[in-house]
Amino acid sequence: MAIRVRFKHSREGIGEVLRSVGVQEVLHAKGEAVAEKVRAAGIRVDGVPGDVELPVTVNTTGKGTRARTYVTLDHPSGAAVEAKHGVLTSSIDAAKDA
Repeated sequence: MAIRVRFKHSREGIGEVLRSVGVQEVLHAKGEAVAEKVRAAGIRVDGVPGDVELPVTVNTTGKGTRARTYVTLDHPSGAAVEAKHGVLTSSIDAAKDA
């Protein structure tokens, strides 16, 4: 015997879920997994003093229409490192397992 269920979505309710702390925590964990894989690549960049490990930052926000996580190569040569090595691109699969 089939049970019939009526569902009426609410834009405000869906928006609350998309910005919720729980969604932010899940996205942050996925961002950290990507960042750890980038750090594991062991790429070093010019810094003071001498070469330093490539700085990678993870920022998560719930502002706007939905939660977002940004993984950033936080160094002036970050774009060049990505162009040469593709570390962010190749590390994105780490988010699936997080």
